[in-house]
Amino acid sequence: MLKHRPIFLQCAEMLILFALLLTIDKGLLHGDAFSNLNPNPYWLPVVAMAITYGTGMGLVAGIIATAIWLNWSNIWSLPADHLEQQLRLSIQPLLWMVAALVIGEVTASRMNRIADQERRNQAMNRNWKRLAEVIAHLTDTNRKLQVRIATEQRTVVQAIGAGLRLMQPDPESRAEAIARMIALAAQTEDFTFYDVRGNQVTARFSGRVVADQPPDLGRSLLVETMLATPRSLQNSCAPDQAALAEIGVAALPVMDREEALVAIIVIHSAIGLRTTEAYMAQLRQVADLIGRTPALFGKEVGGAPKWLVPEGKVA
Repeated sequence: MLKHRPIFLQCAEMLILFALLLTIDKGLLHGDAFSNLNPNPYWLPVVAMAITYGTGMGLVAGIIATAIWLNWSNIWSLPADHLEQQLRLSIQPLLWMVAALVIGEVTASRMNRIADQERRNQAMNRNWKRLAEVIAHLTDTNRKLQVRIATEQRTVVQAIGAGLRLMQPDPESRAEAIARMIALAAQTEDFTFYDVRGNQVTARFSGRVVADQPPDLGRSLLVETMLATPRSLQNSCAPDQAALAEIGVAALPVMDREEALVAIIVIHSAIGLRTTEAYMAQLRQVADLIGRTPALFGKEVGGAPKWLVPEGKVA
């Protein structure tokens, strides 16, 4: 790979060299194309162009030097045999052309090797960067897995504890166990548990203080959808987005043993989480467990106070 310079700049450089030599030859010397000098100064542009730009520009410089040599050299004025004059006249242009060809090809080969080395270096740099990115990604994944393993171990213990508290006779303790189980499955405390009494849907308790969430969903599209066909809703599904608009990211029905809708769990936000099928399956299992606990929806729950999960981040 030769120097990247516009062709007109290469030609300008070459013409400046020839103009300078012609000025010296015509102004200071005899104007005979330096016939009496050896080596001839017109070697300079030929060699310079061949070394700098390769064979092409070297041959062009050789052609210009040859034209000047044939027009102004005084070889013909010397007393010599005609064949000797022809030889002396042609030997210099022949040497220029051969030198331009050889030097230009050597230069081109050297530049190509340099370009190949640069390409290899660039490829190695790209590979090193990719390797560094892979190592960073693996390190981050390893750290996340370690955190996940640690938190999952803690989550199992908390889930067992919450499940045992469901058997407590105290309604407030059972409500606390329900809230803890929902928070563990949803991996967020931003949820509300709504009781369904006919067409009236009112908030019973929340994972934490939920701002700007309606205490009564009785007239919402969400409740109409749930009452018509109880099913889990998630905002990642286009048909469910209208029902969940400005309410939450997911909603799950709680069905009792007679398959009647008795409650609705609404997840208002789940920052950093995706409502995948696995995520929704965990929530459905919790909703199914809650629905199979008859005491939660007996007469004693009517006066149960709203319970708030203590502030804190759920693993």
